[in-house]
Amino acid sequence: MKKSTKTGIKVAAVAAAGALAFAGLTGCAGGGSKTFTVWWYSGEDTAQYKAWTAALEEFKTLHPDITVKFEFKTWEQIEKSGNSILDSDKAPDLSEWNKGNGTAGAASNAGLLKNLNDYAGKYGWDKSLPLSAQAVGRYTNGLMGQGDLYGVPTYGEYVGYFVNDDLLKASGIDAATLTDDAAFTAALDKLKGAGVQPISAADYMLVHLAYNMTLNKADQDWVNSYQFFTSPVDFNDEQFTYASETIKKWVDAGYIPASASGATADDAVAAFTSGKAAFMPGGTWLDSTVAGAATFNWSKILAPGNAVSTGSAGNVWVIPEKGHNADLAAEFINLTLSEKYQNMMADDGGLPLLATTTPTDPTTLKTLPLFQQLVADNGLGFYPDWPVSGYYDVLKASVIDLVAGNTTPAQYREAIGAFYNDNKPAN
Repeated sequence: MKKSTKTGIKVAAVAAAGALAFAGLTGCAGGGSKTFTVWWYSGEDTAQYKAWTAALEEFKTLHPDITVKFEFKTWEQIEKSGNSILDSDKAPDLSEWNKGNGTAGAASNAGLLKNLNDYAGKYGWDKSLPLSAQAVGRYTNGLMGQGDLYGVPTYGEYVGYFVNDDLLKASGIDAATLTDDAAFTAALDKLKGAGVQPISAADYMLVHLAYNMTLNKADQDWVNSYQFFTSPVDFNDEQFTYASETIKKWVDAGYIPASASGATADDAVAAFTSGKAAFMPGGTWLDSTVAGAATFNWSKILAPGNAVSTGSAGNVWVIPEKGHNADLAAEFINLTLSEKYQNMMADDGGLPLLATTTPTDPTTLKTLPLFQQLVADNGLGFYPDWPVSGYYDVLKASVIDLVAGNTTPAQYREAIGAFYNDNKPAN
């Protein structure tokens, strides 16, 4: 799960132990105008890594007088120690950064990131990037969603269902018809009756599943209230009540096995890719894993009935204030948003924001149209753990207890609601 949650955190609060995670791994931030240092943590198997690497090679040829220094980081390093590094002489000139209130938001609020409004105007990012994608890079007083631009996304991600088309076909079910609650529930019931496990899910997937069920009854006004605190949230409203009660019904009916409460996400992926389950809720970061492991015909669908789905633009490029080459950093950001590298990302199985051609990658052909539909409909609901600090652990523990039968739907709502209200920012 792409989680970055803390609201209003200050750099001084970053643990010293976290800062040590970078010890020995970071060089100097640039050493002057003749060195350009860039970090990212998207892995070698991702489409963005491949596109950005190619763009960096072009960047080198465009600036033969500049020494380009690339350093690969991990998500955990940025999450634990990122802001403390930004506030040091080891800050890079450009970095991929975790989106959300607790990371990019906290860094922007602490004055550690450059305001990119002028660069956005120069390069046209404020017009070319969809508004729902820009939201992950805009912050006001550290809160994501609107305000000045501090981060620029180049790709997207969303959570839907992976579908074993062969199992559905054997039961006479067409995934294309599963567009509402009734049709989807009927399909789950039919699969269960045929001896097929309907859904494979565990760990963070259960958090995504619960939030997507909540979004099933939501619109963007509800999302804005929950994510950006535009109005109070009632955790006994139609949205949370539907989600919690439906999960219990699905466990009771055997659509989700109660054993999912003790399984790992890897267990769930293995069960799905081995052909033991018909559906698996999952994010697009699992696309290449499923494509490489599944020996059956598979496809993807958005959560049936949802006008809004879990997802967002991806993590963002940021330009640290303590870097030395902001203009070069902005130029490289623009290069990664160019048609050439956006289309390359699509052809390698990614979800670029600005691709202009039909991708050749078969996995992208399954996933990109769904993402483009969400963006066009302003249907990105972000992630459930973003609003308040430490929320992910609470959401996961609470939904696992619900699946295990340790709590009731009402107790689930009480637990997640209490933490949210106790930790949301003061008005």
